[in-house]
Amino acid sequence: MAVAITATEQASWPPRVLVSVTGLTLGDQITLYRSIDGDRTEIRAGHALAVTDSSFLRVDAELPFGTAVTYLAVVNGTDEYATTATTYALPGGKVVVSDAVTGLAAEVLILAYGDPARDAGASVFRVGGRNVVVSLGFAGFSTTLDLVTESPEQRDALTALLQAATEGTIQIRQPGGYEQIDAYVNVTGYAMRWLRPSVSQSPRRGWTLDVVEVEPWAPLLEAQGYTLQDIADHYDGLTLNDLADDYATLLDIAQGDFS
Repeated sequence: MAVAITATEQASWPPRVLVSVTGLTLGDQITLYRSIDGDRTEIRAGHALAVTDSSFLRVDAELPFGTAVTYLAVVNGTDEYATTATTYALPGGKVVVSDAVTGLAAEVLILAYGDPARDAGASVFRVGGRNVVVSLGFAGFSTTLDLVTESPEQRDALTALLQAATEGTIQIRQPGGYEQIDAYVNVTGYAMRWLRPSVSQSPRRGWTLDVVEVEPWAPLLEAQGYTLQDIADHYDGLTLNDLADDYATLLDIAQGDFS
């Protein structure tokens, strides 16, 4: 069977994409990439030195919205397979803050974005009438982020995300992207406030987040996603074919075919 790569948008919010490569030979080396305008980014947990199955599946829960995305599979360092470029939309038109590892996410509005500040982490020593500076160089920015949630569901989702985000890190994304605001940040502290008018009745809440720009989560932390392969990996004796047959039967029943 020839090697093939398929990208399937999952029915979730925010949208995630299941990338599957089939037709592999046991022992093949593979790396999966997300490509935007030719710029490649390796998908989370998207590298295997030697596959143990003819299929390799990963969930991309960090894709940008409103821009064309192509998924690539590089097999054994030379052979490349690509999907058709597809633009994925973020339903709702607002901003999503999310944790790809746990799957937690919340829909918010960005009310205000503080001036990004950068600190060189420098120490100043006064030696012999002159200043000697030891600097670690500039790192990612720090700022404050003012958000609004408009319903109890959004409020609870944001609270859960902030309390349980992997390594305290969240990803900010919005339709079409927004340079410098779309980023990975670590939340070092936050406060919630009631918004006027109708403080006692309005479900709207304001949030002030203290954030520091950071790198994404560790590459080996896989994005949460439940696929037939995930189930097969956890139950001895099951194969993808078994699960596919069972799934087809359940789908027939759901559609009224009891034959």
